[in-house]
Amino acid sequence: MRALGLLRLAFEVVLVALVVGLLLRPPRVTAMWHESVIVSVPVKEKLVALTYDDGPHPAFTPDILAILDRYHVNATFFMIGQRMQQYPEIVKEVVARGHAIGNHTYSHPREIAGLTSAQVIRELDTCEELIERFTGRRTHLFRPPLGLMNSRVLMVAREEGYLTILWTVSADHHDAPTPQAMAERVLRGVKPGSIILAHDGTFPSRINDVEATPLIIEELQKRGYRFVTVPELLAAAREPEVPT
Repeated sequence: MRALGLLRLAFEVVLVALVVGLLLRPPRVTAMWHESVIVSVPVKEKLVALTYDDGPHPAFTPDILAILDRYHVNATFFMIGQRMQQYPEIVKEVVARGHAIGNHTYSHPREIAGLTSAQVIRELDTCEELIERFTGRRTHLFRPPLGLMNSRVLMVAREEGYLTILWTVSADHHDAPTPQAMAERVLRGVKPGSIILAHDGTFPSRINDVEATPLIIEELQKRGYRFVTVPELLAAAREPEVPT
């Protein structure tokens, strides 16, 4: 009887271990995360992509465009649909100068993870309609507001045909209160295939982003880097690098 009791106890221990193992197993969305979220791109050349979020803005976007023209640099602008409607001429100018546009949702919800799947689709589709109107083609680039998301948002974006583009290093950070500090932060974190985050809209002011832009470009060009759009960076890659 004692042996039977021990055998039963051993069976129960094994069963509990199997159940716990199943519960703790990473969800299948992990694989989709790796396939769909891009933070940098492995490339052979010294290529980087400069990106701007939250525009267009009537003051800061034109200033940034002028700087990019001066250095013969193309960038990628992740635009908010509502602001595209407000400033269509600026959007047309961004497109005319050869820059890429990505989907940053229509209304920039701060808690996109709290939206239903239908609401996320509406945010993407409404912004996408505007992008197609201005560019004549759809984008496959999505950046969630504030870089925040959950597995459901990621799944919806993927099913809608988007790659979710995050970043390698952000110029905007609480430890970089000046344009010089912003540039230094980027220069410390950059590597071939990096995606650099800056902003041309929201917040009380983006003048620091404007002033940091030439500092970043000049130093990286001195180091032999070439600036490309995110689509160009992806095209130069064998496989996108993803978070581990």
